[in-house]
Amino acid sequence: MMEIGDILREQDVVIRMPAKGKRSALTRIAAQLGNNVGKGVGEVLTALQRRERLGSTGIGHGVAVPHARIEGIAGPVAMMATLQEPVWFGSPDNDPVDLLLAFLWPSSDMAGFLPTLASFCRLLRQPELRARLRGSDSPAEARAWLAFFDEKGTRGPSQLGGEARQGALKPVMGIARQTVPCSV
Repeated sequence: MMEIGDILREQDVVIRMPAKGKRSALTRIAAQLGNNVGKGVGEVLTALQRRERLGSTGIGHGVAVPHARIEGIAGPVAMMATLQEPVWFGSPDNDPVDLLLAFLWPSSDMAGFLPTLASFCRLLRQPELRARLRGSDSPAEARAWLAFFDEKGTRGPSQLGGEARQGALKPVMGIARQTVPCSV
């Protein structure tokens, strides 16, 4: 199982991405991920939409985890985006989505796919992390929060990368404690 920091780079985080709807959001995600793996936006978008037809990748509380397995890529790639305005995604709670963690996985590597997907969903079930990602002002801050919560049990913020030590992490108060099951 991979940690989010293993496949999500700072340049793969988009803060306040514009999107008019689900297809618009998926198209922008497909363009970014496709560029990262040398695939066309059409091929990646088709794969993401094929997965969405099986059932929404919206997991509730305004979060979606669009993903697809793709032939001919060397390794997994991810991107995270907060949206300017929430869009309907067909989530089980019917809440619109404004936080997306998307990834592509090589078709040839079955071993790590489902454990990694489940790990990402568990990570995004944390209300405090969701609030901090939505409140992030920069890609560095959002990535630092993801890394912090992903490694929370074993390392503190002083042991994280440079962004965390340089103050990229800021406090968020008044977080409600709720969880939602992740559908994989």
